[in-house]
Amino acid sequence: MPCCEMTTIRTTCPRCGEVDMGPDAISLFVREDGREGSYRFTCPSCADAVEKRADRKIVALLVSAGVDIDSGPRARQPELFDGAAEARPGGPPFTVDDVIAFHFLLEDDRAIRAFLADSSDA
Repeated sequence: MPCCEMTTIRTTCPRCGEVDMGPDAISLFVREDGREGSYRFTCPSCADAVEKRADRKIVALLVSAGVDIDSGPRARQPELFDGAAEARPGGPPFTVDDVIAFHFLLEDDRAIRAFLADSSDA
């Protein structure tokens, strides 16, 4: 009976450098938009827990290599992204509505002139 080949995934450990492992050794967490997230693994050399960001290309590569997307509660908000909200000095999180409002504000020449005039007086 022929044995099926397992895909080998090469990534890096901050301590050991390049390491190889199988898809089952990696946990992939994807944000709600389904494109970006993070992945975790335990380094096979030093046994450190490693978590890295995964842009849409990394997510696609990992999934195509056989890594399953974790569907647990952490899948919605990986720890790697949680600290970003805490790092801001007060105020509510920046939302998509804020981006849209800022976009339209940038198109308003009068608002920009008024802002620049107010900031030059300070």
